[in-house]
Amino acid sequence: METKALSFEQLSDIFGFRVLVDSIEDCYRALGVIHSTWSMVPGRFKDYISTPKQNDYRSIHTTIVGPSRQRVELQIRTYDMHGIAEYGVAAHSIYKDFGGKVNGADHRISRDTNAYAWLRRTIEALSEGDTPEDFLENTKLELFQDQVFCFTPKGRLIALPRGATPIDFAYAVHTEVGDTCVGAKVNGRIMPLMTELKNGDEVEIIRSKAQVPPAAWESVVVTGKARAAIRRATRNAIRKQYSGLGARILERAFERAGKSFSRDGLKPVLHRLGRQDVEDVLAAVGRGELSSQDVVRAVFPDYKDERVTQAPKEREEGWFNLRNAAGMLFQIPGRSSRKAKRAKESAAPSDKGVGGALPIRGVSGDLPVSFAPEGAVPGDRIVGILHPGSGITIYPIQSPALTAFDDQPERWIDVRWDIDENTKERFPVRMSVTAINEPGSLAEIAQVIASNDANIHTLAMERTAPDFTEMLFDLEVWDLKHLTRLVSQLKEISCVSDAHRVNG
Repeated sequence: METKALSFEQLSDIFGFRVLVDSIEDCYRALGVIHSTWSMVPGRFKDYISTPKQNDYRSIHTTIVGPSRQRVELQIRTYDMHGIAEYGVAAHSIYKDFGGKVNGADHRISRDTNAYAWLRRTIEALSEGDTPEDFLENTKLELFQDQVFCFTPKGRLIALPRGATPIDFAYAVHTEVGDTCVGAKVNGRIMPLMTELKNGDEVEIIRSKAQVPPAAWESVVVTGKARAAIRRATRNAIRKQYSGLGARILERAFERAGKSFSRDGLKPVLHRLGRQDVEDVLAAVGRGELSSQDVVRAVFPDYKDERVTQAPKEREEGWFNLRNAAGMLFQIPGRSSRKAKRAKESAAPSDKGVGGALPIRGVSGDLPVSFAPEGAVPGDRIVGILHPGSGITIYPIQSPALTAFDDQPERWIDVRWDIDENTKERFPVRMSVTAINEPGSLAEIAQVIASNDANIHTLAMERTAPDFTEMLFDLEVWDLKHLTRLVSQLKEISCVSDAHRVNG
């Protein structure tokens, strides 16, 4: 009643009758008698005999205005259909045990039932889900939502929950179709992928092999299969990015060790590295979970890195507490210290290595370092991109701008955070906030930022509309935990509809 905004008098199933007959023809004859005797309630007729549900449920549902103007719901089905409705997949074994007889009559279920196919899909959802909660969510979507029936251009019938979109349709056809979906035609017209499908719609999916499902699709789709596939594709895309970075790091690590690198060479030592396959090794190196030197020593147990020397007693700190993985100190002109000069004089810039990270070859003197426009904070996995003549730019690993350097591995520099607990330094980050356009909104947002000990560096109004304003903040925060807490508190403000970090 709450969901459909109905009053008690509008309920259609206070009284209900189930009519059981011998054949499908008798179902429609009974329907004719009922509709010719009492008036039907428009919009309350469903024929699940001609279009069964995915779990093989078949029946005719209708609602009439009976005596005393009371609405009455009727279900008309055969004894076979009733057995499936009552017992589901178990009806097959039950009918076998009782000789195919229900209520004393012989009513065997057809062997071409969809019930087992539906059970297989349910088991598939269980195997693809990450957690039991995912499986519960997916099966509830399948069991309790009303359905719409759509068609492929070749006439194949696809049953979907009500509210489904062309994205759900694409994944219902095949997971590969959903992963490569870039658009859809509904009844011959190009429509947005968020369009809600209706009964009888003909849907044609437009595909591209270059497509990767955006993570935002997960909030648009309604079927469990689509959600699970989108999550899996998102994980694979992130893993592929880390894997590509890991491969470049290992290539340079093996080159520095005077060895040749190949993916096949990693297969025999997977057990030593505690990984299931080569891609896991590459991704672990890319995420910083596995040292490149550990991989080199696993492949070549006799290899000894003669360049690794005893760590200096004094900490070598650079600008913004960033240290080059090779022991090369990043600085900007005018901020060098005596300690930095001593470190620079005592280290060979091209060969000294610490912890298996990569050196900067052919670089000498002070090397200016800057952050990408979106910034980076301690806790982020970071990458340095070498810009000849202008220094190194630091990017968070999730930055889309890194794709521009995929074909230039020689410019990738392995850098890492080296933060002293006693050092208090803020780091740049970019954030987008969408707020209601009303007096006091900006003041309330600024108050939350200030109360969280963050600093506003710049502010720009990205877009202003009569109802809302999009603001772009360049902030300075302590670390990733500090940023996460700030975003959470901004979202709790009543005038803020969205707040998120900007990458790229």
